[in-house]
Amino acid sequence: MIYSYEAKDGGGRTVTGSLDAQDEGTAARQVRDMGYFLMRLAPSAVPQGANGAVWPPPPSAPTREPSAPAWTPSAPAMPWWRWLLARLVYPVWSGVGLRDLALFYRQFATMIHAGVPIYQCLTTLTVQTANPTLRRCIGAIGRRVQAGGAISAAMGEYPWLFLDFHRAMVAAGEMTGRLDLMFARLADALEQEYLLRGIIKRETFYPCLVLLASFLLQPQAMVVLVAQGSGRGYLRLVAPSLLGSLGALLLVYVLVRLLSQFKAVFDAVASHLPAVGGAVRLIALARFARALSLLYAAGLAIPNALRTAAAACGNAYLARKMVRAIPALETGQGIAQSLERTGAFPPMVVTMLGVGEQSGDLDQTMTKVAEYFEQEAAVRLHQLCVSLGVIVTILVGVRVGLGVIHYYTGYFNNLLNTDTN
Repeated sequence: MIYSYEAKDGGGRTVTGSLDAQDEGTAARQVRDMGYFLMRLAPSAVPQGANGAVWPPPPSAPTREPSAPAWTPSAPAMPWWRWLLARLVYPVWSGVGLRDLALFYRQFATMIHAGVPIYQCLTTLTVQTANPTLRRCIGAIGRRVQAGGAISAAMGEYPWLFLDFHRAMVAAGEMTGRLDLMFARLADALEQEYLLRGIIKRETFYPCLVLLASFLLQPQAMVVLVAQGSGRGYLRLVAPSLLGSLGALLLVYVLVRLLSQFKAVFDAVASHLPAVGGAVRLIALARFARALSLLYAAGLAIPNALRTAAAACGNAYLARKMVRAIPALETGQGIAQSLERTGAFPPMVVTMLGVGEQSGDLDQTMTKVAEYFEQEAAVRLHQLCVSLGVIVTILVGVRVGLGVIHYYTGYFNNLLNTDTN
């Protein structure tokens, strides 16, 4: 089949032409093998001869058709209560862990690669999946696929489980006939995300534990508990500060999840906090780089891939800065130059992107960038949490010491006043 393409060369100049390929994925790879930066790709509408051969050969002409696969995120309509669950509850606990989802993608990729039909894959995975929530979702997706629906559209019924980034990859696999490759790459990405989250949880556990202890081990409350043996009196002293802090955290969480403007402000503050901000930015940039690498390798045009990858980074403040590069990309400017103007990326990363863009190996370059960011984030988190653990321990010790001094000062003052009287 003949495909018309529009691409950019190493100097940012527009290159158009036509080529013969078996499918759209093969056509996209051929354009990249020529050292070009793919912007648009579409089938060429040309007449065919009596024997089915294309004649005459199609001329090289620009096309404004969207690059394949053309995919845009869409939010399915849902009841208000389900919308609240998707916004507030499922991001914390959806019943499906990253390891469960990665295993599902891995098994799906293996079965498709072995030549098993899609619906039979879903039927088998429905029976074999141990997680009950994921099993119900797979069963519903299988019924939609059996009725003639696309897998990516069926996954859209569960946006809190299958993110826009995941559905874009699956849609790309459906368009190019490489679903096995897309699911395998998604499994790899989720395994890396699981490792990153594990680092975050491990490094922040001790500071959080010390902060919790600072609320439970209040000096006056401990005196009441130890000296008087009154558990009820201890709770009366501890509960107000503990419940007040938990209520404030819950309020901030609800505002972040429901109000996009508040989330952008919250992420902006977190990204600029001393010591903390560096780790926050590195984690977001690592997620962005890995998502962009996979989406670009899947065949999405750079503007669409950049928009989806920015949403996958998890930081609304940085995502808004990243998408500012899209208008420049749509006018034909290079990705390194466009991203540099956003101010969201370190100079070293921009340089690496420029090299990858010129060599036609942008997806591998972005993978290396993601690995670099993940390693740097792990180091920063370890240093930060060790420092925070020491600082929080010192502050808790000072607080306890001041409380003890205050208690005994009042105690001896009462004794002196009693002797004086």
